[in-house]
Order: sequence, then structure tokens, then C-alpha cells
Amino acid sequence: MARDLAADLQRLFGFPAFRPQQQAIVRHFLGGGSALVLMATGDGKSLCYQLPALVGDGLTVVVSPLIALMDDQVAALRARGLPATCVHSQLERRERERRLAAALRGDAKLLYVTPERFRVDGFLDALRSAGVARLAVDEAHCVSHWGHDFRPDYLRLGEVRAALGDPPCLALSATATPDVQRDIRAVLRLLDAPLFHTGIARDNLFLSVHDAATDDDKLARLLDLLARTGGPAIVYCALIRDLLRLEGELQRRGLVPMVYHGDLSAHERRTQQARFVASRDALMLATNAFGMGVDKPDIRAIVHWQLPRTLEAYYQEVGRAGRDGLGSFCELLWREEDLVIQRDFTEWANPSAELARQVVDHLQRLGDRVQAIDLDALRATFLTKNRHDGRVETVLRLLRAAGCTRGELGRDFELLRAPDDAELADWLPADKKQRDLMGLLRMVRYATEGACRKRTVHEHFGHRDLEHGCGACDVCTDTDHWLQAHLPPARPLARRTDAPDPTGSGDEPVRRGDWIAVDGLGLCCVLRVHRRGNGFRADVERASDLAERTVDLGRRQWRKIDRQS
Repeated sequence: MARDLAADLQRLFGFPAFRPQQQAIVRHFLGGGSALVLMATGDGKSLCYQLPALVGDGLTVVVSPLIALMDDQVAALRARGLPATCVHSQLERRERERRLAAALRGDAKLLYVTPERFRVDGFLDALRSAGVARLAVDEAHCVSHWGHDFRPDYLRLGEVRAALGDPPCLALSATATPDVQRDIRAVLRLLDAPLFHTGIARDNLFLSVHDAATDDDKLARLLDLLARTGGPAIVYCALIRDLLRLEGELQRRGLVPMVYHGDLSAHERRTQQARFVASRDALMLATNAFGMGVDKPDIRAIVHWQLPRTLEAYYQEVGRAGRDGLGSFCELLWREEDLVIQRDFTEWANPSAELARQVVDHLQRLGDRVQAIDLDALRATFLTKNRHDGRVETVLRLLRAAGCTRGELGRDFELLRAPDDAELADWLPADKKQRDLMGLLRMVRYATEGACRKRTVHEHFGHRDLEHGCGACDVCTDTDHWLQAHLPPARPLARRTDAPDPTGSGDEPVRRGDWIAVDGLGLCCVLRVHRRGNGFRADVERASDLAERTVDLGRRQWRKIDRQS
């Protein structure tokens, strides 16, 4: 007798019914079938492997690209009393061992890991000896150089699957073009697996492009949009320096934006994300580091301050809006001068394999002296013409993502192993730069050609379902008319007079931007705050020489300087 999956869905998750395609995918995977699953953001990809894992026999291993994403998913499952766990590098060794042991003896039915975990000695052998019933690969577009989130260790997952005895495999993505789909199938050995596709249509999202002559024009347009749509809202910036400048402009106008970018500490990023998810009217200024795994259904507006690099990245980011099914407004603020930013990013994302080898060899020759160099010194060794050139950072990112290094330059950096030439060639194929430039060109055409925005996006992903226009973009319909029909005027965003300070969790002794007087250092500006157990440390910039230091706030004598004094 066929299992009553609808009853399982209600019992385990409290949902009254499946969304389109979910039940068919669950039954297929539960029956031992592999598949490629393409679902729009918010359509419920996670359920497609979670439900089979919970009602089926054996252990399901889920490969996820972000630690924060897997932590959130595991926390949500455990809050329902469901047996799930994760193992990752931010856990203490004893806790990692405890969690893995629990999964191997059957106390957890879902085990979340990053792809880099399979490089850890003994991990793959432990899984193989215990047996893995199913393998799910989330954000599977990361296997492909054509994809916008390429991760080197995703390339090894086909070998991992073979080592585990070829368990049924579910590869899932929201943003996979036909080229990326072919790569996913090849890498994960899913050549004959069926495709489940729910389409990428998001009828409740309005897509718009606004031509701006200057940044002042952008700011005026942004303020108009925020006043009309209210919150919650996300504004994506390509550069941290532009994000911080925009933060200052909005603060001067009485708004209280949150911020999320790579220069914040892990504690600050977690805090900002949690506060945004909990807020009814928050404004988040973010780089593309923010968003994946943010489970917030009521985002009413997403604005791109600058051009994204690809249509895949753009559609993934706007797809975070309107998951509650209500109207949401998504606008790109187009300025031709901003194209230079993405051209530079494309150059920096494509160092040659030869440069990568030179960097690795240099790090090896340094030996223990590697602790004495910082990023600026390493960059100066290889790049003399442009101190902003990011090719060395790309090499370091690839090395870190492949488990070749750990720590940060200038602090606790360590080279664990040197990749061979074949690995470097896999990471940096000769034609990748040209592919990336073509991706950028398609993004520019989206912004400038005046064709139906959604049709352009759909065709990019291989769908030709909008021959007569979409009725939900600024090319196909009147923007004000759509707003009146689909997005009623909302409460305004929080102002300084009625909003809490969004820069921390509430228990930090200092926050980013505070000025403190530190014994032995003098006047310092707080750059970021780190939580260490029950205590806090702060990275500060000393006013006298702009040198950066780390201060243990529980051990060092310091006092806060009143901004008004």
C-alpha cells in the first residue's frame, strides 16, 4: 500500500498540502530514485529531501554551501522535535564528534555538512562504514564554473557519491541555466535522472529598472521607493565602501538601516540577520554575502544600488522578496558608470592558474614566516600596478574553499596542503573569463534593451513561456497602477525616534562605530565586535595612527566616549 505522504506532511511539518511537484519528488526520492530539482526561491526545495529522510530508513546526508544556512535548517527541524544535526568547522572538536556519532548510530536521520567536510580525514570512511541511504546536494549550481557561486569542493561530490556506494541523489537549485544543468548532471553522475521543474515564474514580483544619472538621483529614487513600499526591504550594494556611504546618507535623513557585509564579525552578521528576520519594518543594506537561507516571507522591496554581475545572481536575490505571495517591488538602479565595478570584479575573479601556482609556491616558501605577512604584503608581491586588484584574494578564497588553508592572513593563517596543477586548472579554466564577460553582457542587456524584464530572465533560464509579456514589469505595465493593485501603501520604515539601535544583539558592551578610550592605546574607533564564549573582543582602529588592534573587553581597561561630548 502506498504511503500516505500527505498525512506525514501534516504530522511532521504541519502543512495541510504539498506545493506543486513536491509530492512527486518526495515519492520518487523515497523510492530510491535520483533527480535534478529546479524550484524557484521559496517554493519548498528543502522539504523534498527532508520528508523522505524523516519517513524513510537510514541516514540522509545533505550537502549545503553555508554553515549559517545549515544551522538555521537544523534549528528549525529540531524545534519541531525532528532528528537532524550538522557537523562543521565552527563547532568544537568534541561537539563535532558527538554529533557525527549520533548520526552514525541512527539518532539523527538528517546530517548536514559542507562539501569541504569530505576532505577531513576519516569522515568519508565513517559515513561509508555506517551506510548512507540518500544524498541531497543543495544549491547544486555551485558545481559549475557557469554558475554564480562556484565552489571547488562541489566538483568532488561525484567522487564522494561513488565512494558512498552511489546512493540516490537529489540535486537542487533555484538558478540553473541549461549550461549549469548539464554540469550538475555530469559532476554528480545524474545523466539519466529525471528533471523536476516548477518553473521560475514569480507573478507577485514587479521587476523594474530606473535610469539614474548620478548617485544623488539614485538616493532620491531609493527614498521614494522606501517611502512607498515600507519594509522590510533589502538594498544590495556591490562594494562595502558604497554600502557604508549609503548608510551614512540614510542615517542623516533619519532612517536606521541595518548592515551586512564581509567586514563584520561572525557575531555581528548573525545578529544582523536575526534582527532583520524578526523585524516588521527593517531596512537592510547588504552585499551579496547576505540572503541565502534567510527565511523571511514578508520582504516587500529589494533594490540593487549597482548592477549585479549575472542574471542568475540577480534573480536569486530578488527571489527573496514576497515569499508570502503578496506583492513585492524589485528595482535595479542602473547607472552606466557602475559597469566598471563589475568589469573589475570579472577581472579579479579570473586569475590565471599560473598566478595561483605562484601564490601557492610563495606561501609554501614562507613556511612559519607566513604568520608575519598580511594581505597587503602578499598582494604587493604579485600585483604592482593596481593595489585594488583582487586576484590574490580570489586565489586565497579558492584555497580556503578547497580546504587548503585555514585562518586569516596576518592573524592565524595556515597552509594545510598545496593543490596540484590539475586542481588549479579545474578551478580556473582558460575560458572562464570570457564566459563571465558574456554573463555580464546579458545583465547589461537586461537593464538597457527595454524588453520585457521577466521574459528576458525566463529565456535566460531556458523558458519561453512569456511570448506576450508578463504584466508585472516596468516595460509591460504602468508601475504606479501595479503598485496600487498589488502593494497597498505600508507603514513607513523605522525612524531614529522610534527604532531600537540595530547594530547589535543588545548585550554587547560596545558596537560598531563607537569610540572608546583604551588603556595603552588611547582613543579608538570600534570596527567590529566578536563574541568569545560569554565575553567580547573588539577590533579597533587607533585614532593616532589608524593602526588596527584587537582588544579583549573583559581584560583591558577601557571606557566609552559619549558621541555627544
